[in-house]
Amino acid sequence: MRNFSVILVVLAVQVVYGHYQGPFLLWGVENLNEMKIPALQAIEDQNLQDIYTKASAIVIFIRNATTKLSYENFPELSDIINKNEWLYLPQELLSSDPLDYNVNANVLTLTGSSEAQDSQIAAFYHDAQVKFGNKNILGIIAESNEHLRSKREVTTDLSIQEPTETLIYEAPGKCLLYTRSAPILSLTEKGVTNNYELKEVVTVSADTRNDEVMLIVNFTVSGNPVTISFIFYLSGGNWYLTHIEYGDKAEKISVVGTRPSAPFLFSYACGDNLMFKSENVSLTLKGFQVQPLLNGARQFSRAYDCTGFMSAPILAGLFITAILLFVLTIAITAILDIKTPTRFENRHSKPLTFNVQE
Repeated sequence: MRNFSVILVVLAVQVVYGHYQGPFLLWGVENLNEMKIPALQAIEDQNLQDIYTKASAIVIFIRNATTKLSYENFPELSDIINKNEWLYLPQELLSSDPLDYNVNANVLTLTGSSEAQDSQIAAFYHDAQVKFGNKNILGIIAESNEHLRSKREVTTDLSIQEPTETLIYEAPGKCLLYTRSAPILSLTEKGVTNNYELKEVVTVSADTRNDEVMLIVNFTVSGNPVTISFIFYLSGGNWYLTHIEYGDKAEKISVVGTRPSAPFLFSYACGDNLMFKSENVSLTLKGFQVQPLLNGARQFSRAYDCTGFMSAPILAGLFITAILLFVLTIAITAILDIKTPTRFENRHSKPLTFNVQE
């Protein structure tokens, strides 16, 4: 078991603190979800200090790689975060050093591949829980200062980096969701509706129960965490996307219109918009394909779609066929109404005469 040493030398603290920067991901302490941060602002220093002092121990993990923090790259970390409250801080620096406010603080520089780093985080955090108790162990993930400097040197012409849209939300081997564009979250408060594009994804995971599968996607919007869980109900050999759960209170938001559904081991695809709506919250997916129960697969199976039997081409074909049948009926009726003469001329009888009236 790793031993957590108490860092007492001020010079050493300053050196360590200067080698990591944001953005930061914090988890493990109660009430983190309540620390809402306005866009383009940093967390208040007093709130940050309260987080440090409330923690039984602090573990700071410094990443020095460009590997994206996703369930695919860091499955163990994702499982840990999904079991705890978490907070995303997009700021570059922390106004207070964690090492100054908690004697049970330690710093670990992650090395190796993403799989190796994931294992280091899980093992080190578990050791902290064994030594200091399972609750209130504050985990912090930061970026290496050297890594950030090298990244800035490459992008010196860009003062602001645009977030990259993530259109595939995958819990590997379990659930898969694709959208044509970023989901739109609409929040109504006091009669005012604000729309947010959910572009930045922190983690994606899945939870399977007896008759239910949950695809849990953790987004960030202007630095604030947003959790959306897609609920799939399993019944009679089919799955149904019945509703989503939004936020920490798991507010249920039902599907508007037809519920996406398909047999097990099949996906569902639709080019139309899918909307989940409640009184104050709505989520819109613009063109999507989804499948739970992948059974270890990493791609969609054959798809059911939202195009009904009576599509526009089929209706046009039936209409043209009806017209042709009508014309054919008139033609056949006209042919059947043709009558041949009952008498014919011959040399032994009088010539046939026809009276024509004008």
